[in-house]
Amino acid sequence: MIRTYKEAVKFLEKYIPTSEKKYPGKLGLERMEYLVKLLGNPQNSLRTIHVGGTSGKGSTATIIAFLLATKYKVGLHTSPHLEKVNERIKIVSSIKYQVSSIKKERRINFSDIADSEFIELVNEIGPAVERTEKSKLGAPSYFEILTAMAFLYYKEQEVDWGVIEVGMGGRFDATNVILPKVSVITNVGLDHTEVLGKTVEAIARDKAGIIKPEASVVTGVKQKSVIRIIEEVSHKRKVISNMLGEEFGYKLKKITDKGSYFDYWGKKNFNGLFIPLLGEHQVENATTAIRAIEEGGELEEEEIRSGLKQVYIRGRLEIVRRNPLVILDGAHNPDKIKALVKAIKTIWPEKKVILVLAIKKGKDAGEMIKLLTKISKLVLLTSYEILADQGRINSYNPEKLNKIFLKEGYRGKMEIELDAKRAYERATESVGKDDLILVTGSLYLLGKLKVL
Repeated sequence: MIRTYKEAVKFLEKYIPTSEKKYPGKLGLERMEYLVKLLGNPQNSLRTIHVGGTSGKGSTATIIAFLLATKYKVGLHTSPHLEKVNERIKIVSSIKYQVSSIKKERRINFSDIADSEFIELVNEIGPAVERTEKSKLGAPSYFEILTAMAFLYYKEQEVDWGVIEVGMGGRFDATNVILPKVSVITNVGLDHTEVLGKTVEAIARDKAGIIKPEASVVTGVKQKSVIRIIEEVSHKRKVISNMLGEEFGYKLKKITDKGSYFDYWGKKNFNGLFIPLLGEHQVENATTAIRAIEEGGELEEEEIRSGLKQVYIRGRLEIVRRNPLVILDGAHNPDKIKALVKAIKTIWPEKKVILVLAIKKGKDAGEMIKLLTKISKLVLLTSYEILADQGRINSYNPEKLNKIFLKEGYRGKMEIELDAKRAYERATESVGKDDLILVTGSLYLLGKLKVL
């Protein structure tokens, strides 16, 4: 019997691999299917929207949850977490409150599972985990256990909707045991190539694995070769695919340091929408989210407007201080860095960037750095080591990143500070009135700084 939160976390961490092989066991869903069957297949009681893609899937899933929460009780399962594992299992709901003597609105509550509930859930799932471990299928992974916990919790909480973010890929991801009402693929780019494939087409086929019969498909993919794959798989599953720019879309109106304004067109048209997220990429995510709602469940225009204006996402162009201006963004691949750089140039064209950077080993550091050299005045290279789903994860040695910056022709000032907290302190010591501090390169770096 597990009695404390620390013991619960320790139990889960036993299932994080310690070997160099980060994805142990045979690829497939057989083990996850066995685990959830032992729990009574809680996922089958949930009405779900499944969200995958290379970039933007966490943001899109969160926006969908906020929209649905204006009318429904919603379970939101995302990964990874920044500080506490509880962040992966959320309930999003709303209550009415009086805005004025004649007007009421719904205020959205966005809460992680409580420590006490987390302990209960680990005790509840423990026997099924141990039984799976003793079977011929072997021990379930950390991510599989947490995903099963989320399904079980949402069933017990009697949520109206579950919004489930894919962990990695799609076809063999632990979340892919659900039968969603809507399958969302935000976009496809090169990431996790060691597992998913070396080309965007190979990765697209893996991600298209979340497309299911009787589930509408909503996607923001742009590459013609990828669109063909999504349409081909949708046709095989006998479902209609909704493409950004074809069946639905947006017109960007304005982006400020408070948020983004846009018009939406789809089954219905909504003008003058506002979301307190920064960058055109977030408008794209919001547009995709609205279409998913149109496909999955009816919401009134006022509910969509109310849900959008209350969206909050940590670590995505998140302004944590305004004097000096400090921005945290977990961009960890070239596509995300490209969107980040574009947003900074749009919103703060006169600002010079003091960059605090660490990049996870295995990522395309060269392409990321090529984009970051264009906006950086001072670069502070740092590092991290953290225990994550696939085991112990390290960032690149800052010396390696230093060489890449020089190779890309960067002529600004660079410093190496291995301690992330000290690197951030150096940034605050160096910042001027015309500068901003940007911490990016990895969600794990953000999590480390949030805890410090």
